[in-house]
Amino acid sequence: MKTLDFYVKQLHETFDETSRLLTVDLETLSQFNLTPQQESYLMFCIKFAPLTATELVREFGVSKSAVSQVIAKLESARFIEREKNPDNMRETLIYLGPKGRMFARRIKDFNEKMREEYYTHLSVKEIESVIRSLQKLNSVIKEKQKAALKEVEF
Repeated sequence: MKTLDFYVKQLHETFDETSRLLTVDLETLSQFNLTPQQESYLMFCIKFAPLTATELVREFGVSKSAVSQVIAKLESARFIEREKNPDNMRETLIYLGPKGRMFARRIKDFNEKMREEYYTHLSVKEIESVIRSLQKLNSVIKEKQKAALKEVEF
């Protein structure tokens, strides 16, 4: 009988192989030279802009100063732009800048290619199963990280 360790190892190897196989497809994104953290923040901005730094703090569970540093770098590289909220002048809204919009278009192209060339070879049930499994894993990770953060605060 195969053990949990066997399946975990197989899962990691499969993720690694998928990552290697998609390297060529992802090359268009690596040209932006974003750190993983910058890419995560930018992906969140693509999905939810306009938004505030407070929303990034809440989503990523980091300090406002940490968010401000990353946002400043993204702004100086023209991935994002900041403007005062006309409805609340104490608040600054974050929008996609020119390079952020270009990055968003490349993400859209990548997602379309994934759908057309790869996902079409999976059944809807297989895709649903992957989604459920990853959502469950994400929930566990979020809970563990939240618990670890609470331990650090005390």
